[in-house]
Amino acid sequence: MKRTAALLICAFVLAGCNPQPDHGTARTATPSPAPSGLPPLKITGHGTARQPVRVIGQRPGGGKAYQLLAQSYESHSVQNVTQATFEKTHVTFYDKDGTTLQAQSPQAHLDDRRKQVILAGGVHAKTSTGLTLVCDQLVYDDENGMLHGTGHVRITGMQGGQQQVLTGNEFTSDVKLTRMTMR
Repeated sequence: MKRTAALLICAFVLAGCNPQPDHGTARTATPSPAPSGLPPLKITGHGTARQPVRVIGQRPGGGKAYQLLAQSYESHSVQNVTQATFEKTHVTFYDKDGTTLQAQSPQAHLDDRRKQVILAGGVHAKTSTGLTLVCDQLVYDDENGMLHGTGHVRITGMQGGQQQVLTGNEFTSDVKLTRMTMR
């Protein structure tokens, strides 16, 4: 009897992890409420120095958009929308031409609904062409491949043998930090 009850509980839990679409009802314009009784899904994990947590973001047309490495993560999913928080992160963003931007921050968030990677807690980054970037927060928009940085923004690079420094409160740019608007 105990074994049968345990199997029924196991089957119920597994069925909750793989809900099937309702094929028999017509779709309505109003969103349906969350299924009752199904709790949000929370997943945590830890990497090691040799095997960090790894997430790879792909471009819609193919190719790697970014690679995120982290010491640990915590993910929350509700109705096919996931938000994950990563600790001690290193993210490499890839431009279509092969240029990269390697960024480090204490924390990163992946927002599935907004299609964004958000680095927070102080960001230090460097492009493969030698430009450096420091800001409080950096947001990568997966829809258009653009970066948006806020808080104590400082971009440094060499131009004509002279070190050039740009500062501001926020900026928007491509991954190469070449098409930029600074405010």
